[in-house]
Amino acid sequence: MKKLSLKTKERLKSRGYVVENDGTVRKKTVLEKYFEKGYLDLPNSQFSAEDRKKVGEKLAYDYYLSNLNHVRSVNLEMPRIKSTGEGGIEGFLFHQQRYLNALKSIPYEFLEAVRIVCIEDRELGCDKSVPKSGIKSKYNIYYRKMLLTLGLERLVKYYLKISKNSS
Repeated sequence: MKKLSLKTKERLKSRGYVVENDGTVRKKTVLEKYFEKGYLDLPNSQFSAEDRKKVGEKLAYDYYLSNLNHVRSVNLEMPRIKSTGEGGIEGFLFHQQRYLNALKSIPYEFLEAVRIVCIEDRELGCDKSVPKSGIKSKYNIYYRKMLLTLGLERLVKYYLKISKNSS
């Protein structure tokens, strides 16, 4: 594999890409962008913005390994379950159950913001329902980012609770 020059790496970083240690290049997620901009900070919280970013990534990881993003086969006589490669069917069911339980731990008001950023990897306020300009739209986006932060705060508490129960 061809090594990237320092200039190329800096150019990629400025355009929103991440260059991993092994040389692979990937686009930054919305969650990573929000973390860098400081949107995940919450004053007077016992958890850091880094903790909120990690649980958002863990939720996305569980979602993709749970196989809930794939359409099931219509043929009911022959169920198709795709193995994740990590523990086969047991691993698939483990991640699916952990993802669904994590969603239950997030209050309904915060759920949409967490789903849009962590699962769909979209910016908050990019839909057509939010006006493009004006004071109202700025407050609406700020409000949605606060809902995201509070939802991730609940996820941190949930993942801490299940890690204490498993040990």
